[in-house]
Amino acid sequence: MQALSRIEPRRGRIALVALIGLCAAVALALAARPAGAAAPPAKPTACPGFRVLHNDRIGAAVFPAGSYTITLQDPSLDCKSSAELFARFLEDYDGVLPKPWTVANEGSGKAAFLRNGTGPGFSVELTGKNPENAVNPDLGQLCPGTFMVNSTTVVGPLRFTKGQFLIYLPAGSGITCNRASVLFTRFLGAGGTLPDPWKLINQTATFYKPQNPKRSAFRIEPLNGSGRR
Repeated sequence: MQALSRIEPRRGRIALVALIGLCAAVALALAARPAGAAAPPAKPTACPGFRVLHNDRIGAAVFPAGSYTITLQDPSLDCKSSAELFARFLEDYDGVLPKPWTVANEGSGKAAFLRNGTGPGFSVELTGKNPENAVNPDLGQLCPGTFMVNSTTVVGPLRFTKGQFLIYLPAGSGITCNRASVLFTRFLGAGGTLPDPWKLINQTATFYKPQNPKRSAFRIEPLNGSGRR
């Protein structure tokens, strides 16, 4: 027991010296760090796999059909919300994006979407070709072929210029491509007024019945994409 009493204090002194050394090392590391230094910014998040189903455009920005990667610059966005925004912008009939968004063209298949012209948002870039019969859960199904409008026609507040158009079936729609084509032909020949009970969402050129807007919807888009018309 007497031998143990002489050894224990020595061990305590060794432990104390080791603790002092560790504290000194931490203090030196903190002193070496620049005052007010912030943590390095997080790297932008990449969200691959968004499909543009046909050659499209938004204003001056051109998007060939294919698979795109969305890169987030705004931390308030995530992959889901940015994909929904990109889909919404592609659906826009006249190419004028809802405020505060603007598009900056950075070349074919590449663009940045900004808030108020300068604020960070997200960017998109073409990364691969589309597989055949591609479907986008946000854009819906693209009907095969094109629809020819033989003369410029006004339907409600929208003007459909002479030329080729595409028909989309939004996700959840129960209308077939053939039925949508028949209905659009009927609307073009109705003298500018939509027959009851059909309604039109002007910004995306989406026709629907108010009783069941999701199941009855189909959308019209110019072959060359949205833009001022």
